[in-house]
Amino acid sequence: MKDHFTLEQKVGQLFVLGFQGYELDRETRMLLETIQPGGFLLFQRNIENFDQIYNLTSRLRDMAGTPGLLAIDHEGGRVDRLKQLFAPIPSMAELAEAGMASLRLGARIIAAELEATGFNVDFAPVVDLRLPHSIITDRCLASSPLEVARLASAFIEELSKRGVVTCAKHFPGLGGAVSDPHFSLPRIERTKRQIQYEDAIPFVRLFDQIGMIMICHAH
Repeated sequence: MKDHFTLEQKVGQLFVLGFQGYELDRETRMLLETIQPGGFLLFQRNIENFDQIYNLTSRLRDMAGTPGLLAIDHEGGRVDRLKQLFAPIPSMAELAEAGMASLRLGARIIAAELEATGFNVDFAPVVDLRLPHSIITDRCLASSPLEVARLASAFIEELSKRGVVTCAKHFPGLGGAVSDPHFSLPRIERTKRQIQYEDAIPFVRLFDQIGMIMICHAH
């Protein structure tokens, strides 16, 4: 962290914040200028059209004053916050089933879309295992830990070529969840050994390649 930062600025750098709307209203702008967060996470609620989101990310980048994080969820499939701007991209599961060449192509398209709209962080890939009855089966690359790691590595590599930081999720493994954690606290019936020697393996394998890890919320 830069030596000239004040204590307040250093604390602000620990936060990645979101907000409502397509533009920054006066109150939000003043709050962000006061906090000076380390980055911003945007959702579909922040995206109206291409010009609007490009201008918004540019403004947020200028506001950060340092190389801040501009993050979004873009996995393809049903988790694609840019889907109203670009052609649909198959889900992670569909890309993986189509083969490595298709997966890499999908990753390159995602990276290009992120670069074009001003984002430098993608909260992807999902490296949870594709387990029976999982709520996120279509978002998972494979059921084998080593295969998940192999495919995710290729995805990460393609995004890295465009300067996009990736985030492996959802540690230590959400593949066993049968309910959506956005709406309820799921219970995962996995043993400690299964979590350690199966679910966690992709995270371990990819540790030196990824920029960050997202923690899951489950019981």
